Amino acid sequence: MSREGATSNASSIGIWIIAVVAVLWFLRTAAELLIPIVIGLLISYALEPVVAWLERRRVPRLAGASMVMCVLIGSLGWGVYSLRDNAVSALEALPEAARRTREMITEQLGAGQEQMEMAAAELRGDTVDAGAGTPADEPAPETGSTGGDPLSQAAGIAQQLAQSSMELAGHATVVVFLVFFLLLSGHSFRQRAVEAAGADPERRRIVAGILRDVDAQVQRFLLVRVVTSVVVTLATWPILAWLGMPNALIWAVFAGLFNSIPYFGAVIVSLGLFVVALVQIGDTTTAFEVAVAALAITSLEGWLLTPALLGKVESMSVLAVFIGLLLWTWLWGAWGTILAVPMLAVLKSAADRIDALKPVGTLMAP
Repeated sequence: MSREGATSNASSIGIWIIAVVAVLWFLRTAAELLIPIVIGLLISYALEPVVAWLERRRVPRLAGASMVMCVLIGSLGWGVYSLRDNAVSALEALPEAARRTREMITEQLGAGQEQMEMAAAELRGDTVDAGAGTPADEPAPETGSTGGDPLSQAAGIAQQLAQSSMELAGHATVVVFLVFFLLLSGHSFRQRAVEAAGADPERRRIVAGILRDVDAQVQRFLLVRVVTSVVVTLATWPILAWLGMPNALIWAVFAGLFNSIPYFGAVIVSLGLFVVALVQIGDTTTAFEVAVAALAITSLEGWLLTPALLGKVESMSVLAVFIGLLLWTWLWGAWGTILAVPMLAVLKSAADRIDALKPVGTLMAP
């Protein structure tokens, strides 16, 4: 290879590296703006088939989009209202659960430290007070610290909850209006996207193919995730209630939501329910049974139900999905963990049809 060719290749690689770094910086910096937009796009993808079906039945798109949004908001409102008592009880139990968890950890660490101090004292030949577990000439460590004024802690928790509720309400409002406008635009938005690709027929064909692939994969993925989350919730709820878990329905709903996270979902659900059961029930055996039952449910769902429903939707390698999950979690935190797979599906669809991105699609292929 000539020196000019090597220089050109090095320049091209450098430009690609700079472009990738710039895109990652933008995604991380603009996370607060982009996350509601992505959520709105995904919800509109999930609801578009319903609006299109109504439109084929001669229902105007404005009326169809309004009906779908009213049903969605009403259903969510009814669900929140129905679960309000359980949700309030769960939130009220969180400070007590955190306190008991801290006490349990402190007791375990204190017992281990006490044994280490006793062993060190025996090695030094010091006399040890058998009742206190500390050398006789040393004062016993102070215990019983409350860790601050309970009223101040409660006020801080209330302030954080109020701030989080206001932020969530603002993001939810943005998402609702964005979903409505996207449903209202319908296919015209996709047509304008194709027209914006330019006058080249080949380029328009590529853009149209990418949009079709994204529509099909994202809609199928969202449908599968909703179905599997409902199945996990309905399977976990009676088991938690039978084992005596307080607010069993709320924790089952959380289990269904977190189960949608690839790879880590089952671990998060099992460990989370183990801690909650240990704190609320106080019995290690029952907490272990809760964790094992949750792991069995999520494992069966992941091995049997999800692969059968997804089919070729997740046509990506396990390594690509895992790395993408880590990357989007680093970019957008918890929301990135939830949105990682749909974003990877969009990237894979684009990479399979754009020549410049074909190497990326090859690396993501199974």
